[in-house]
Amino acid sequence: MKKHVAATLLGLTVLGLADVHLDLESVDDGHVVRWQGRQHDVGGALAEHTNAWWRNCSAVERLHESSDQAQQVLRLIAQHSPPDSTRLQLVHLLKQGEWLVAELTFEKLSPAVVLLQSDGPPGTLAERAIWSGSTEPWRSGPHIRAYLRSRAPQAPQALLDCLDPVSFGPA
Repeated sequence: MKKHVAATLLGLTVLGLADVHLDLESVDDGHVVRWQGRQHDVGGALAEHTNAWWRNCSAVERLHESSDQAQQVLRLIAQHSPPDSTRLQLVHLLKQGEWLVAELTFEKLSPAVVLLQSDGPPGTLAERAIWSGSTEPWRSGPHIRAYLRSRAPQAPQALLDCLDPVSFGPA
């Protein structure tokens, strides 16, 4: 069999199998691929890999939970919806300039990502955006970063690019 005939048959076979096993579904304002009964955010996976490859986190500082600023963030968020918000754990806290982004888990509430800005006198923080809840069927990183950007477009690009949420289920 000639090579071009074999390549054509292989291509048609792959397309036929893809047509039988893959479906493109419209969900919310985007599309997911359904394969073997499960939804897959292919665009989110591509965005996640692109972000990891091109981002520059050299200006972003990771703060330890014992730092004064981390303790201030924890106190502020604990006051958000007591008593459930008082039992919280800091997953990670990133800082760039006057901006901070914190990922937190709670005993009784859904995980959250909070974008804060130093506002006014030294030591004061203002919430600029909060994400809490599931991101399914979307990949959490691209979905949460896009949401935070829409709520606070003035936040530093690098700070949000360097956010890698881990508390929202499988990546």
